[in-house]
Amino acid sequence: MDIFKINWFLAAVAGMLSFACMALTLKKLTYLLSSPIILLYVFAVTTLLYLVLSVKRGLEFGLSLQAVGLIGLSSLFAFIGNLADTEALRLAPNPGYASAVKAGQIIVITFAALLLFPDQKLSLQGVFGVILVFSGVIIIALQR
Repeated sequence: MDIFKINWFLAAVAGMLSFACMALTLKKLTYLLSSPIILLYVFAVTTLLYLVLSVKRGLEFGLSLQAVGLIGLSSLFAFIGNLADTEALRLAPNPGYASAVKAGQIIVITFAALLLFPDQKLSLQGVFGVILVFSGVIIIALQR
């Protein structure tokens, strides 16, 4: 059974746990290597793993022009975001603080999705959750 096909929440929890472990590992690596070198090797190995997974699943490698453009844009954001995130992990007094601030991305994603994707909805609970995350980011940012 593929956990990623069960439901979005279980996949999100698996992602959360994996990203938490990755953040802690990256923090440890920042004592040994510079951020660009860390990311170079991490993404090289990750690329090989995705290649194996794609071949195993029999996925097509052809791309439309629109997909190429979106992959390019996403890659640019991934390059900047991962470099900034790794530096934040290196500099933060606790890697949890940097990861908590990064989690504030849900604020941008939640509201931008309403503009970019017409079928998106936002519940009262969703708004309340975003407000709580925003409050947490502010509290972390204001500490001395």
